[in-house]
Amino acid sequence: MSVLEAFILGLVQGLTEFLPVSSSGHTIIAGKLLGLNSVPMAFELIIHLSTLLAVVIVMRKQVFAVVRRPLGKDMRLIITATVPSVLVVFAFQKFFRSAFSGEYLIYCFLVTAILLVVSGFERKKLVKPEISYFDAAIIGFAQGVAALPGISRSGSTIATAKILGNERENSTRFSFLISLPIIIGSAAFELITNKSAVGIGVLPLLVGFFSAFLSGLIGVKLMIKVFSRRSLDGFAIYLCLLSVFLLCNETFLHIF
Repeated sequence: MSVLEAFILGLVQGLTEFLPVSSSGHTIIAGKLLGLNSVPMAFELIIHLSTLLAVVIVMRKQVFAVVRRPLGKDMRLIITATVPSVLVVFAFQKFFRSAFSGEYLIYCFLVTAILLVVSGFERKKLVKPEISYFDAAIIGFAQGVAALPGISRSGSTIATAKILGNERENSTRFSFLISLPIIIGSAAFELITNKSAVGIGVLPLLVGFFSAFLSGLIGVKLMIKVFSRRSLDGFAIYLCLLSVFLLCNETFLHIF
């Protein structure tokens, strides 16, 4: 992997990690456009950890509030969401890994688009004051399913929270908070079980890290700003158009 390729992939990862468009799906497409057969797992881990750092910095007040009260309700809700996420990922681990070939991207992008549109239906009379434990478990299940490339983690968790009747700010905040243990846990698991760092230069890893970190800062702030004021229909339209492009590419364009 060259330095330029690392920079581009890091940029794509950082910008799309917290936008409701699936960072894994976009990283796969970017890798194919760059002529890479696959994105090394070590590089994936590095850029995911950099986006983790980005969200911790942007949401430092909320994160520190949870850390200061390790037995508080916020922490219990995060754990409640994390458990089903982990169970889903481990139950379908082989299928999720095989999906990184990109063969299901068209359908998964469309699923994300549908979720975003449905979550936009106003339910003013049903808005809940806070996320319940039942809601946290369902949102956590959605996060586990989002391990499938093309299913946006942020999009599916925020959309699920809204569909369950939670208001925008709580949905967004909770989505970002429950991403932290999943990113940390998946990184630790891969580092222990996968010796994928072989053959990757230090410079591309560093460039990818900082590229994903800086673009991740932009992505987090943009998502918070956009979602607090506007619907996510624009992202749904984008994903539908992207699915059409991928279908055309498979049928007759054959760009990658």
